[in-house]
Amino acid sequence: MAENCSYPTYKDNYVSLEHSLNIISKKRIRCVICDYQIDENDESIFSNFNCNVRAFKDEIFQVWRCPNCQTIHNLDIVEIAPYYEQYPIGNSRLTWVMRLCYGKLSRQLSKHGFSKTHSLLDYGCANGLFVQYLQQQGFTKSYGYDPYASKDGFGNDTILEQAPFDYILLQDVIEHVEDPRELLSTLDNLLAPGGYILIGTPNAAKLDLTKSNLSDFYNSVHVPYHFHIYTPEVLEYLGNCQNWEAVDFFERAYHDTPWLGVNARAWNEYQRLFDGCLDAIHEPIKLRKALTSYKIIFYGFLGYWLSYQTEMSIMFRKT
Repeated sequence: MAENCSYPTYKDNYVSLEHSLNIISKKRIRCVICDYQIDENDESIFSNFNCNVRAFKDEIFQVWRCPNCQTIHNLDIVEIAPYYEQYPIGNSRLTWVMRLCYGKLSRQLSKHGFSKTHSLLDYGCANGLFVQYLQQQGFTKSYGYDPYASKDGFGNDTILEQAPFDYILLQDVIEHVEDPRELLSTLDNLLAPGGYILIGTPNAAKLDLTKSNLSDFYNSVHVPYHFHIYTPEVLEYLGNCQNWEAVDFFERAYHDTPWLGVNARAWNEYQRLFDGCLDAIHEPIKLRKALTSYKIIFYGFLGYWLSYQTEMSIMFRKT
């Protein structure tokens, strides 16, 4: 893990959104963390990944890994709004499976003092299922905000006026933004002194870019939605730049649990049983068909202990 803020200052090398269709003419050829620049004509440095959302499953994008800091970057800059219009998470509901997963996530917060007297902001909350779960558990000071949501719902930024928050959750968000420092600086202004922020994101150190055909890896790469994917060392460095102290590290996703069938390997095998798209996970479970797959049954029992651990979380404390 990094001990100080030692990477070079990020220079904004991105351009205005002048585009043809969804693909914008400029590309991400410079590392957002260490400023390393690639030769975009060197095809050997790129890996090709299909989009894992059903509406765009035939679209292919190139990704590359920075040889200095190991951050993974999506080369192609796109107009992202049309992709979110077809995002499958909108179909998700607070099922018993999601309650098991959210129970694990809430325990990660409670481990560091989160109680019903504290306020929490779920920043980038999507359809707000975790906020709904917390409020049903009696955490009444839990709020959600998502800049891509409707202004009549979680996109209403007046909720930020509740700041400062004792806890902030940033789950599966930081990899979706161009400038992580700008995002974390915004959150630092919303976090109370001595407060905690839990950041969950894919782990670049665990992603094998040569296995783009496996959902165990392409789900975390998740083109074109994920712009940059970080290693644990880089994520801690980004927190250090906000004068946050890393106080805990979780080496797997909150939805990777020991509960029967509720683990990442089982999810990915279930997805492969259908069309390989992420949509299958957010649709009603087809249990009868799932039970025809011996691999799903195998990973249902043992998947947690065979996890690739392609995602991570770090708990930071604001000093």
